[in-house]
Amino acid sequence: MTWDKTSTRTLAVDPAALWDVLADVQNWPRWDPDVARVELHGPITAGSTGFLYPSGGFRGSVHAKIAKDFTFTAWRPGHEFTLRQPVPLGRMDLRLSVAAVPGGAELTQRVVLDTPLRAVMVRIIGADIVANFGRKCDALARLATANAT
Repeated sequence: MTWDKTSTRTLAVDPAALWDVLADVQNWPRWDPDVARVELHGPITAGSTGFLYPSGGFRGSVHAKIAKDFTFTAWRPGHEFTLRQPVPLGRMDLRLSVAAVPGGAELTQRVVLDTPLRAVMVRIIGADIVANFGRKCDALARLATANAT
């Protein structure tokens, strides 16, 4: 019933600069190929909500019609956030964390799908989130480097 995948990569960037890019939620489409648009319903804190529009014609249009708002279940500035997105008969939790390490910042992404429709939800969104982690890291590193200069 639960699908849980964690990816980690060290980026040669300042951890604070990386966090600044991650915390700019409405600009996630600049680095995340899985996201077309994000709307926030107020300032970001644990418990705040928003709506995420996934990229991809079919996936994006279906999500826009039937999905509910996501909730930030954790928001620790400079360190991590967890976003909870309701999915049919369950939820998806997406956690991104930043840690200072020698040579830069370690970015960790954890995706948890908890639904009896796990296999379907993995095919629709979960597998892409994991498969695109490298692309996300490359774009985040470019943006964090540009912001730090």
